[in-house]
Amino acid sequence: MKLEGIRPSSFSGPPLVMFTLSLLILLAGVDLFPTYHSYFWVAWILLFASWGISAEVSGKTLVLKYAFGFLKIRISSEEIEEILILNRLEKGVLLRYAPKIGAVYAGSLIYALYRYFTLPEGLLLGQYLWIVGLIVLSSSMILSMIIPFRKTSYKMFGAVIALLIGSVLLWFKTWTLEWIPWLIPISMVTLLAVHDSSDYIVLKTRKGKYLLTSNAPKDKVENALKTIMEVLSDD
Repeated sequence: MKLEGIRPSSFSGPPLVMFTLSLLILLAGVDLFPTYHSYFWVAWILLFASWGISAEVSGKTLVLKYAFGFLKIRISSEEIEEILILNRLEKGVLLRYAPKIGAVYAGSLIYALYRYFTLPEGLLLGQYLWIVGLIVLSSSMILSMIIPFRKTSYKMFGAVIALLIGSVLLWFKTWTLEWIPWLIPISMVTLLAVHDSSDYIVLKTRKGKYLLTSNAPKDKVENALKTIMEVLSDD
């Protein structure tokens, strides 16, 4: 039985590994293969494969589907120790439940800052834009993960501050204002990323935590949770 409106996230297990590899390929590729762009396809395929496509209950097993449906993570009822809903029903902090993805963003931020300070002045604008964009997005995501769900205005404020800092960093490297139009897409992606309207269903198991996400109405999320608890509960 498919859980309508529910998708597994890439915050743990093999999907997190695929997400991290895609990011590493993109970052390393820019430095190691500046004129060879075929690696981008590999990175994007891994990125899309890390996204969950559906969650369903089969017997006493919860099946999470990733990698376009080819990767299936099966969680039996015996493995599940606790189920929580974050966001609408609880003032939670995402980093508490997904520390590994937080570490990935932190690593991206550290790398981006290192590359920014080692890049000389006078390069093409694009060589600064991607690294500053990574600084803005990574720092915004980290702030979003440590600020409680209900504090949306705080998250937005943090993203705006990150954008302003990014603008200053670009100015110090280029000394021109040609990059201003490029702030529009960076701003849109950043604000969309920190404006978390999803509910997270946290499954605590013996092997670790799994997160399911949903933008469905509150009643559908509660029905999905009820289905999981009823079907997977021991007779």
